[in-house]
Amino acid sequence: MMNRTIAITILLTAMLIGCTEQRRPRWQAIAVEQASFDDIWTVCLASLKDRGLSVDRQDRRFGLIVSEPVVGKQFFEFWRGDTASSDDLLTSSLHTVRRIVSIHVVSQGPLQFEVRVEAQAQRVSIPSDQLDSTAEAFEMIRAHGVPAAPSRRDYARPQAEPIWVDIGREHALEQYILEDIARRLRKS
Repeated sequence: MMNRTIAITILLTAMLIGCTEQRRPRWQAIAVEQASFDDIWTVCLASLKDRGLSVDRQDRRFGLIVSEPVVGKQFFEFWRGDTASSDDLLTSSLHTVRRIVSIHVVSQGPLQFEVRVEAQAQRVSIPSDQLDSTAEAFEMIRAHGVPAAPSRRDYARPQAEPIWVDIGREHALEQYILEDIARRLRKS
């Protein structure tokens, strides 16, 4: 009985170890040598474009490229490339999530640069138009008066603009873009 328990424990441990995900090392930035600033800049812009991200701002003096916010791909949008991991795809499919990618190209010396990518994710939050307390209802009546034939529309607040709440960085997308930039620079 004791041998059977030990064998089952070893088997379960081996199965759990075998099922763990092999993670690649995460890059914080890539170092680029023997390349001009213009070549790196062009490669960064092309990498964003191929992911379906349009450029919102470019500041060559500060080495900063910022993409326009783009609402993330849904599970059925297989042709889009703005999501790099299955977890991020699931989040985009369950919520309205947008992403903003920033690329920093920093000079480290003559023909030496460092490229960093930051992908920020934001979830939409739409304020409700409901009355949350009797005090709010009395305030609305006091401000607008009581209509002759009251309806829900008479007391509803105007539709508010959506609020985008930061939900953190998307490291998988950052890694994918950094790897893509490094691959493109090796080819050129």
